[in-house]
Amino acid sequence: MRDSAVLLVDDRDENLLALEAVLTPTGCRLVKARSGDEALRALLKDDFAVILLDVQMPGLDGFETAEMIRSRERTRAVPIIFVTAISKESHHVFRGYEAGAVDYLFKPLDPVVLRSKVEVFVESYERGRALAQREELLRATFEDAPIGMARADAAGRLRHVNGALCETAGREPGELVGRTLDELGPRADAGIDAEQREDLAAGRIARYEVQRRLSGRAGTTIPVLVSVSLTTPAEGSAPDQIIHVQDLRERRRAERDREQLIRAQAARAQAEAASERMRLMQSIAVAALGAEDLDGLLRDVLDRLLDALDVDRAAIVLTDDEMRIVAHAAGGTATVVEHGSAGDDDDVVARVEAQRGPVAILDVASAEVKAQSLGPAVSSLLAVPLVAGAQVIGSLHVGALTRREFDEETTDLLGLAASRVSLAIARTRLYERERRIAHELQRSLLPSELPEVPGVALAARYEPGGMGATVGGDWYDAIALPGGRVAIVIGDVVGRGIEAAAMMGQMRSALRAILMQADDCGDMAERLNRFALGLGECTLTTVVLAIFEPATGRLRYTNAGHPPPLLIAGDGTARHLADAPSPPMGVVETPRYRQITLTLDPGSSLLLYTDGLVEQPSKSLDAGLGELREAGAAAAAGPDVEALCARVIGHLAGDEQDDDVTMIALHALVSLEDRVSLSVAGDPGALTAARDMLRRWLSEAGADAIETGDITMACNEACQNAIEHGYELGSDVFDVLLERDDAQVTITVRDRGSWKTTTSPDRGRGMALMGQLMDDVDVEGGESGSTVRLRRRLASPASGATVAQGSASAS
Repeated sequence: MRDSAVLLVDDRDENLLALEAVLTPTGCRLVKARSGDEALRALLKDDFAVILLDVQMPGLDGFETAEMIRSRERTRAVPIIFVTAISKESHHVFRGYEAGAVDYLFKPLDPVVLRSKVEVFVESYERGRALAQREELLRATFEDAPIGMARADAAGRLRHVNGALCETAGREPGELVGRTLDELGPRADAGIDAEQREDLAAGRIARYEVQRRLSGRAGTTIPVLVSVSLTTPAEGSAPDQIIHVQDLRERRRAERDREQLIRAQAARAQAEAASERMRLMQSIAVAALGAEDLDGLLRDVLDRLLDALDVDRAAIVLTDDEMRIVAHAAGGTATVVEHGSAGDDDDVVARVEAQRGPVAILDVASAEVKAQSLGPAVSSLLAVPLVAGAQVIGSLHVGALTRREFDEETTDLLGLAASRVSLAIARTRLYERERRIAHELQRSLLPSELPEVPGVALAARYEPGGMGATVGGDWYDAIALPGGRVAIVIGDVVGRGIEAAAMMGQMRSALRAILMQADDCGDMAERLNRFALGLGECTLTTVVLAIFEPATGRLRYTNAGHPPPLLIAGDGTARHLADAPSPPMGVVETPRYRQITLTLDPGSSLLLYTDGLVEQPSKSLDAGLGELREAGAAAAAGPDVEALCARVIGHLAGDEQDDDVTMIALHALVSLEDRVSLSVAGDPGALTAARDMLRRWLSEAGADAIETGDITMACNEACQNAIEHGYELGSDVFDVLLERDDAQVTITVRDRGSWKTTTSPDRGRGMALMGQLMDDVDVEGGESGSTVRLRRRLASPASGATVAQGSASAS
């Protein structure tokens, strides 16, 4: 902590706190005043290196306060920096300088600039104070010196004398000034130093000493040691003489006092050096505790050690992990961190681990030890262990290119640094492990892969926020529904941590079950809300649930308090589906969730996302939504939804995103493939969707209306047979495969049920109908189910094979 003080004057506590936060790293003592009167009272009690003064204050404003400060003799020279948010017009600035300001800063303040300016004035203040102290010391040295001192002209006549000389001679200053030492001593000693005076005046010697006597009162003589030297003269004038007169009777006492003074000065210098090194070591600790990854921590620590201990090389070797880590630092080169076996043959590392204490080697070459961690050409080294708990996790090394004996103080400081670095390494490793676990847990709660659905391309992204150290409540899902439909969902459980992740996992699992029980998105949302309330926790959750039918382009969705989905048309225009959202889940017991229906044209895309993508402290929500529309429109061309997600993330998500960013994108493909696989269930919605998919596929294959009607009727009959006879009118899933080979289309319906023999008079009519509608009908039965193949040749098939875009199957 510095001894210098800085006065902060502002009538707003938040501004004082901000100034205090910026200036605390300077180490100065910060004194706060909330008005001009309070600042004036503080100036009566204390001395300040600089004053940061707000202009606009009630009572005495900043200008008036500055004028009163300048009117006082004691505070007239204290630098004043005005800090203001008022106009930057020149007359305001001129008034500040007229009031006595040395600088003028406008809000908002740049912390680095403010801290730099304050440190400049503090350093100037400290240098001025040190200079005054030195001048006072020189004056005191002359006036209060324990030996006599005098300043004489070139002829040796005394001009100024100090008290000790008067005391030694037993005379008043007026009796000494204007006389020479020859005149103040016995006649026998007159001219005793004439030869030395000539040599001194001629410049042949710089100073001389001579023992002589002074005449005391009552006829006594006083033996003294006189030392004479010359001042540096002004141009064109003769130099003065500086005369030291030491009473030899008190020599022993003077020598003792001198020894004590030397010891005190040495102790002060030692204390100042230790304080400076401690300050540097503290900065190492701060940097170490602020590191976010292990490599960055090792680089920062080593770079600071080079300066703190004035060494040429530094290294950290970590040996407690399966992969040894060695970090090297050398002055003037970039610090390198190596992961692997480097340093395995380092004798110093092994010795430190064995001794669990410091190892100092004065001459590395003669000691014949391998010091690979510090590199070649190291002459002397010092190494200490890195200890975490009771385990030695590695060692910290410093080295000098020239011979150097590391003293006890350096060893202690390196040991202190090692203890701080050990704690920081343990903290950083724990942080990285927690981040890795959080990442794995979050990924385990999200789909491992997205389903393949005919006519649809899907992509999703999850980017953890806050460096990914904790799990969050963001989630997405995509579920292939019977009949070629697909459901996509995105949700956000408010909060972070295990509770939010657990809630998210339960909501995702519940929704998958609800999708099999209802068809209306609003009904699904109401059931999911009841499930959320049934968990017994008032955790707010926002959700968007959408069901897309690729065969018809029909999109149904419900928004429960979530950011609006983004619809990107094939021509590149983008808009938000900004219908009034329903309330979030987990809040209201009986909400009304409305299903909204629209058509998603082929070539269009739908993007669902969480609020972390568009809500950032530096911009408004409207601005974030606008940027999302721009990014979505720019990436709209083609079915590459992976590129769409990548562009949106790159455009909106920052490098230091605080919140999680999650999105799922759906693209309606322009055409289907020649081979389409569907999973169909015995419910009306699935059967309708399957028939719609078949009609679209036949249309793209070139079938006319009659062919489409016949093939659809035959396929429907085969599906009804599978439901009735294979599954006894149950809703089990069976497979429908559509294949095209030039003009030939083949429909395969395969169930996994056990057909039972029936004596119904209607038995066989379905097979006859299929035979009439199709060119060929094959039926295969067995214990594991039955397979019906329907074939028909189209009269005017579409020319060429369909260009496949995206996936070709649904489950």
